[in-house]
Amino acid sequence: MGRRGGVRRAPRPPRRRPRVVGLVVVLLVVATVVGVVVGTQSGALSLFGADEGERTQAEPAARRAPITGVPDLPQPVVPAVRFNQRILTLPEMKKKFGKQDLHLVDADPTRPTTFTISSFNVLGSTHTSKKGAAAGPARAARAGALVRRKGVSVVGLQEFQSNQVGPFVSNAGGFEVYPGTSQGSLNGENSIAWDPDVWDLVESHTVGIPYFFGKPRQMPYVLLRNVDTNRLAWFTNYHNPADVFGCKCGGHRVAATNREIALAKELTAGGTPMFTTGDMNDRDSYACRYATAGLHSADGVTRAGGACHLPGDEWIDWIWGSSQVTFADYDRDYSTRNGPRISDHPVITATATIAPAAEDCKSYTRHGTKYWFCPDPTA
Repeated sequence: MGRRGGVRRAPRPPRRRPRVVGLVVVLLVVATVVGVVVGTQSGALSLFGADEGERTQAEPAARRAPITGVPDLPQPVVPAVRFNQRILTLPEMKKKFGKQDLHLVDADPTRPTTFTISSFNVLGSTHTSKKGAAAGPARAARAGALVRRKGVSVVGLQEFQSNQVGPFVSNAGGFEVYPGTSQGSLNGENSIAWDPDVWDLVESHTVGIPYFFGKPRQMPYVLLRNVDTNRLAWFTNYHNPADVFGCKCGGHRVAATNREIALAKELTAGGTPMFTTGDMNDRDSYACRYATAGLHSADGVTRAGGACHLPGDEWIDWIWGSSQVTFADYDRDYSTRNGPRISDHPVITATATIAPAAEDCKSYTRHGTKYWFCPDPTA
């Protein structure tokens, strides 16, 4: 640098040059991309749109090497699926089978329904002093415990007075009872009790049965649904009058039996299985009449061809079943009369099996799960 007049001049700042290089690079990149895209499209167009002569400019078709080693496999044919062939949803199943009056059930109707049934006259509290037994509630508690030990799930109870209901239910394991105390003390003396873990109550009724001196007494019948198999069954329970209290009750027992026969025919007319328990205060003459309703007893009373067949050791307490029912392990346990006495009657038990109802049902399988649709016997 030179000096003028002895004064040093400040250096001049460098001139700003346009960033030409960077701009050029960007333009080159853009041009390259556009060229690639255009070239690709042109190639694609030439591949799919050109004729054979244009495609062979780069490499004649005659000089191309054939593709070898690939078998000429037939392509699979997928059949068309119609709407009525596809897997139905649950709402569609319900609609389809509902048109046939069939309803979805929770259980498998192909399995039989097997359980233990009992009939037990527990000796009413008001009869205790006459029999020299313990107080009614204490005996009822022991009766409930005995029923539970025997695995009973339905029992018909006679002479079952109101102060005996609570102790029995508590010791039986929480059984439900009808009518129990719901309709007064007299009508509750003949009740049906069941294990709610095994049976659900569907319907409950009473019927007037001629009792002492012919005066009607309301006695129960219930429709229960088995929890495991969904099978419905009617259960009736009676106490026909004995020749006591100055009553010559033979005629009243006949009238009571005739009413019970009529109800049995009515309840079984639709094909629903039925059971009867009770203290009938009668043996052979009662049994041969009651068998005309189409029922047979757990101890072997049957009626066929107009003839009555008796086992030869009948008792006044009974268990009966309709034609769909078979019995096994019939037993009369007289230990109830011994030791800490429970009753003056034995406890009667039997294993009952109801045949499956699957012949009236239809099934539909969806993704490995079978759904059953059956008629509703209560409809």
